Amino acid sequence: MLEILILLTILIFVLFTILPKIGLYILALSLPLIGIELSLYNLSIPIVDLIAVTLLLAFFLNYLISLVSKNKVNKLSWPFLVPFAIFLLISFLSVIFSGNFSDSLYYFLRWLVFLYLAYIVVPANIIKNPKILKTTIVMVFISSLVVLFGGFLSLYGQDIYDSFFRLQGINISGFFPFGRNHNLIAEFLNIGVFLTLIIREFLKSQREKNLADVLFVLFTFGIILTFSRAAWITLILQLIVYLGFKAYYKKRERIPIVLISLLFLIIISPLFFRMERLQDANIGSTQSRVLLNNVAINAVKEKPILGHGSGEFINLVDKDIRFRAQHGEAIDAHGVLAKVLAESGIFGLVAWLFIVLYLFKITVLAIKRYYPKISWILPLCLAVWGGLFFQLFNTSYFKGKVWLPILLLFLAIKFLDEKYVKKNKNTTYIT
Repeated sequence: MLEILILLTILIFVLFTILPKIGLYILALSLPLIGIELSLYNLSIPIVDLIAVTLLLAFFLNYLISLVSKNKVNKLSWPFLVPFAIFLLISFLSVIFSGNFSDSLYYFLRWLVFLYLAYIVVPANIIKNPKILKTTIVMVFISSLVVLFGGFLSLYGQDIYDSFFRLQGINISGFFPFGRNHNLIAEFLNIGVFLTLIIREFLKSQREKNLADVLFVLFTFGIILTFSRAAWITLILQLIVYLGFKAYYKKRERIPIVLISLLFLIIISPLFFRMERLQDANIGSTQSRVLLNNVAINAVKEKPILGHGSGEFINLVDKDIRFRAQHGEAIDAHGVLAKVLAESGIFGLVAWLFIVLYLFKITVLAIKRYYPKISWILPLCLAVWGGLFFQLFNTSYFKGKVWLPILLLFLAIKFLDEKYVKKNKNTTYIT
């Protein structure tokens, strides 16, 4: 079995080296596959990260071959270099002053550095034109569609009268390919729902557009049926922004937008009562979040400047007697702010917020410049920010399913600026 696996990996590596675009598309399709892990020599790696590391090595081998053969080689692109470099530098300093240097260094390399190289740098250098970008967006959309239908299939066999009846990760022969927790699929659906509107813009016939509208409704109800508080909050904010922009730029649609919104609220109103019952039965989840935030607050009091080191949050929780007594096994921070604050201190949090503000500035400038002329730019922004905003409540802050869509938005803006730069030299794209 091991020999077959090694042979298959070599074949995939060769394919990705020769055709890096294929590797990128497979990576985009695999983004939600965080629940299938490959274990080898006490090392477990999700299948999506295995694909990402294979593509990373294949890309740089391809680049090295081009340099040695003296072929024409494009200069490497390093998106978000300054803000990420600052964050990585501070995170590395937190590792140096950590009480658990080796494990903290491993976490820093495994998650932070790997995230930047595998899900930002490599895809940015493969996506050289709008056609590749469009195909990659379609691949991410398809993966979100699979998650959606997997979520609906998970309802089969559940007891509808059970308080915890909801969309969740589908079980395939004991494996949960998208993760077991409902929040893990909800966060990806918050991205996919607005990717549907982008796909709609790609379609030509009205029949195809109507199908896209149906999928948008299915995504919306899929998110609602996860009964994830974070997903509901994210979706409501996404819809408010989207409908607000639509109403502002298309005055004739204001009344229909209001009527549709009211009808939507009436239809889902019974689900609000079910959500209230669910939260009453799920009081332990709220308590655990409060305790996790207390761990972060105590941690920053002990080491306010650089924190306890990358990856150390779960060890801090493990040492918290109150959390262990009430909830047993230690878990990671359910919120990126608490995570970064405890592990990298105030400096790390400021650096992280700098990345977020950098992205926010790009987003605002892009919408201001291109919407509504380029209608798909708004849903792309909302898809990306839906995934990022969700990380205020969840644990996927350093994973590809959040950051590859961010890169796709960045590149979309870059290509728009390149197209219209002759007409407007004040570009949105920030190098």
